[in-house]
Amino acid sequence: MKNFSHDPDYLDVLSAWHGTLNISPKRRKELLDRLSHDQSLRAEVAEEIEMAGLIRAAQSGEPRWLELEEILSSAQESPLSFEDRILGQVSNKPRKPWLALLTRPSFAWLAMAATLVFAFVIPSEKQMPDGVARLLRYEGSDSSVQKDFEFRKGEQFQFNDGLVEVAFQESGVHLIGKGPLQMTVIDHNRLFLNEGEIKLVVPPQGIGFVVDTMERKFVDLGTSFVVQASSLGSRVLVLDGEIAVGERDGKGSRLMTEGGLANFNRNGEVSPHSTRPSGVPEVKKDIQGTKLGTLLGSIIGFPKDAQIPNPAPEDSPISRKLLPLVQSKFSDLTCLNKLKKGNPIRFRGIAGTYDLFPQRTGLVPYSENNGWIAWYQGKVKAPQKGKYRFWGYADNNLLVAVNGEPVFEGSRYDSSFRTETNVPRNNHPSFPCLNARAGFASGPWFESGDTPVQIDLLFGESQGNKTSSLLLIEQEGASYDQTYWGQPKWPLFATEEFSGPEKKALNKLKTHMEEKIMGSFSIPEAELWAVIQ
Repeated sequence: MKNFSHDPDYLDVLSAWHGTLNISPKRRKELLDRLSHDQSLRAEVAEEIEMAGLIRAAQSGEPRWLELEEILSSAQESPLSFEDRILGQVSNKPRKPWLALLTRPSFAWLAMAATLVFAFVIPSEKQMPDGVARLLRYEGSDSSVQKDFEFRKGEQFQFNDGLVEVAFQESGVHLIGKGPLQMTVIDHNRLFLNEGEIKLVVPPQGIGFVVDTMERKFVDLGTSFVVQASSLGSRVLVLDGEIAVGERDGKGSRLMTEGGLANFNRNGEVSPHSTRPSGVPEVKKDIQGTKLGTLLGSIIGFPKDAQIPNPAPEDSPISRKLLPLVQSKFSDLTCLNKLKKGNPIRFRGIAGTYDLFPQRTGLVPYSENNGWIAWYQGKVKAPQKGKYRFWGYADNNLLVAVNGEPVFEGSRYDSSFRTETNVPRNNHPSFPCLNARAGFASGPWFESGDTPVQIDLLFGESQGNKTSSLLLIEQEGASYDQTYWGQPKWPLFATEEFSGPEKKALNKLKTHMEEKIMGSFSIPEAELWAVIQ
């Protein structure tokens, strides 16, 4: 083992930890860089901290970094509170499972950063003698919100509407809150959320920041996340990194990573984000007829008495059947010969739940167990010359092709479009989309100029009558409004302006998504794609 007794970095780290050395920003960066790459140094510092710093931290008012120890050892130890766990470590010196776990690659740097938060905090130029956080910005109409409000320990804060931005002095944690909101700032490193929604962005020196609700305590491990609290319970969404979720009764914690979404009711029951139907409302649209200037399509399914040879339990027979159509760039129609078609339908965007869509479009009777797909096709022209890409998801099948080449695949795992087409796809778990665990999917950029392009759009369900889906489009370089958790509100892909009742229904859908499942979109106006006859 290397002897670090004369290593200046090692000595400076320990001096900073014990509070005998002030670290300059430049020196702080040097030490953090060294710690992030030198496993031996991390282990040596951890050993020293276990001997001295652990006792010191246990004696402090709120030992933030010890929440990390709870996470790392929760799988092996009996459920204890944070404080009991620490006192147990101090009194039972030989047993130190957390130290062994520090050598795991996925936690080594997080653990070391967490143990050094006190040492590497750089005070802000404008000190607040008694304050722990400051209100930076408020957008709303609540006159009770004071400009430049300073939060002190134990201070309760509430407002009725709008958005606030708060910065914590020592930890550097930034909070964005959406009204109505009520919270209590416990200290520099902890708050209690009574009601409302908050998003936190936690820098390295803020690792270990705790958000308490009536049901759970959420411990940051270097991340950004959203917490929601109400009379019904609490909810958390991890936008980036990891958090630990601990129970209020002191039981062990569980890790949640990027894209994790879970609900906690007042009875202590946990409901993680599932792959069941999304529960979003249906948007009633005028889809019948063959109006001039509209993108047209038809719904396709198997005849009611169709026999599918050896279907897999979680297979999508309809997408498998139409795969040759996609692979032939939509020129080989022989796969459609024995399928059934419904009435002609207009493309009115793809958004929300589609209840009994085959019944409404004239496909019944058909083989419900084998699914259905709507195929829209025609020539369209982009609203502006440039590069575009699609965003979205469908339960189960969604594919878009431009000039015969697939440019977006947003299907569920059991669709042949996903498993057989090899369309480039990026999943974004920090941007929830309906019931997709992987969040929004996005496709590659494609160019669209002054010349119209042929578009083919396939969307549908693998089994049954109900499905849900969302299809949005982004133009490169365009500016979009964002949700407070950071998702751009890309517009729905549409070829016609929506009617007044349709806009009302779409706004209701958008509100439901933002409040219930953390997703959003915008209703296009200038972004409409023109259909060329």
